Amino acid sequence: MLADAAIDLVSARIAEIAATAIVPRFQALAAHEIALKGPSDYVTAADLEAEALLEPALVDILPGSIVVGEEAVAKNANVLDRLAEAGPVWIVDPLDGTGNFAQGQRPFCTIVALAVAGKPVAGWIYEPLSGDLLVAVRGQGARFQGRPAALAGGAVGAVYGKQLRKRALASGRFAGFVDERCAGSVYLDLARGRIGFGVFTRALPWDHAAGSLAVAEMGGTSAFMDDRSAYDVRRHVGPLLQASTQSAWDDIASVLADQENAASSAP
Repeated sequence: MLADAAIDLVSARIAEIAATAIVPRFQALAAHEIALKGPSDYVTAADLEAEALLEPALVDILPGSIVVGEEAVAKNANVLDRLAEAGPVWIVDPLDGTGNFAQGQRPFCTIVALAVAGKPVAGWIYEPLSGDLLVAVRGQGARFQGRPAALAGGAVGAVYGKQLRKRALASGRFAGFVDERCAGSVYLDLARGRIGFGVFTRALPWDHAAGSLAVAEMGGTSAFMDDRSAYDVRRHVGPLLQASTQSAWDDIASVLADQENAASSAP
């Protein structure tokens, strides 16, 4: 779908736009540049400008493609219908971790994915302040900071969703949890070897299309827990579980299911 030169060009455009629209506003947002589009759901001038710049840049790299951006969907939910298109669709989260960014905190990322027929075929997760970049291409593996990336596994992970976290804590099976309020940072931490798994109640495409592909390309397993189906950008409700191996995926899913069954059968 994309030649190596185009893959590198997307990486460059993401970094350039982050340097223009995001980094200068970190810890420098004016009050009028921060708004709420839902309960605890922030949007800032950085989100809006970055998405406005990314859309034409991506279409220019792949003529005939279309874009589904988080902020465009927030304004018009019908934009999500573009995910059903047969042709290539860019999925953009211009500023993942906006709540952190709005409060002058880290982490936050820019996430871009390219999908065809509901399946991610390429993905980029970029952390503007550090310059850390995770790139995955279907069938070609994943690279973190330009080097082949792999998953380390381990009993420390990220669990998003109140009930899922309660189950995980109640199991006593895990060594610890991170809560960075930024899905992109979870995937970067998987590539860095800092954590071994991630579980998410919501599976919004701009949060997980790139990361789910990266997990698969790093040799891990990305699937929905209820029916074990593979990740699909058109499904937005989890739980979605990312793990370093199939056996680790099976074990974590079993632990969380056991806790759910125990809770439902309690007198």
